[in-house]
Amino acid sequence: MVQTEGLNLNLVIDESYPGLMKKGIEYRFDGDLKSDYNIEIELDKKLYVTGVIEANRNIKSNKSLKAGENIRAGHSINISDGDIECGETIVAGVDIIAEGNIKASYCVEATGNIQSGKMIKSGWDMKAGVDIKAGMGIESREGIKAGRNIKAAQDIRADKRIEAGGDIEAGWGIRSVLCISCEGTLSAQYGIFAGVCTYKVIASDDSLLEANDRKIFCRKLISGDVLYGILVEREKGN
Repeated sequence: MVQTEGLNLNLVIDESYPGLMKKGIEYRFDGDLKSDYNIEIELDKKLYVTGVIEANRNIKSNKSLKAGENIRAGHSINISDGDIECGETIVAGVDIIAEGNIKASYCVEATGNIQSGKMIKSGWDMKAGVDIKAGMGIESREGIKAGRNIKAAQDIRADKRIEAGGDIEAGWGIRSVLCISCEGTLSAQYGIFAGVCTYKVIASDDSLLEANDRKIFCRKLISGDVLYGILVEREKGN
């Protein structure tokens, strides 16, 4: 069903949408869902799309959404009740917001905020122009980077670097295979680990740039124990 909204045509997916199949606890659509405007999904169960889900403006769903390939929105992606998951990359021109988990086999990228009520997990890089915030943990198999703050109620973990233009805050611990760096404060309830790299030797000579990958840079450490790595607090002029 296509809904006319002024001069804009939105792609609306409901139970009557051609090709939509009910498969047990979810709906399935074989192929791609693409719109020059918005995609609005109004179903009573999770939707699995085997191809891509792509809108030039917004993607909105009232239940969980999964794609076999990419999920892309020119503006924002909003899942009001459930998870968003894809086999490749989730990209938004503004925000990615989900009440449940946000998971991508490749990257999770937004020029605005990435916000999840549960877990945020990416197989490659995770990048936000503003904040990354999770009601549970944040985990990346590569790097995590936010223009402003990174905050998780549980662990923050990255297999490369963790970088923030503002604060980094973890309800549990923070672990980075390379360096941790933030312009603001750093806080954790438990241990903080940086430079726990097993695939290369990190230089110990401070005159070399590579030596930074064993360091933890912040304006000030508020809480948490540095169990591995070298703390550099800029507020103290180190």
